[in-house]
Amino acid sequence: MRPAFDWERCIGCGACVRVCRGGALSYRDENGRRTITFEPRLCDGDLLCVEACPVNAIRGVPNHESGESSATFELARCENCGKLTEFTLKEVEWGRKMGHFDLFLCSTCRRLKSAQNIGEGLE
Repeated sequence: MRPAFDWERCIGCGACVRVCRGGALSYRDENGRRTITFEPRLCDGDLLCVEACPVNAIRGVPNHESGESSATFELARCENCGKLTEFTLKEVEWGRKMGHFDLFLCSTCRRLKSAQNIGEGLE
């Protein structure tokens, strides 16, 4: 079995990259965009990427042969300060749809908001 990617369905979260032990999947964030690349020659066929994908954009296909493929995603900006974040726009849209958050914040603004909420709770 080999992974087959539905790049249209992919949200660019990188979950597949984090579990890929052979280095067949990689990503690069550059100039406000994330590119995820699959290099089949490095794939060991364990299909951990299939299990890790939260949107089922990867499936195992018997005897699937493919060349190198990739997809590029625009990175999201913090809705408070406007700074680029480590998340893609498609990832943010998916998170909203799943009800994970109302306001999308970068890690700095999340920390500040958490500290503010803790301070308000002490009053």
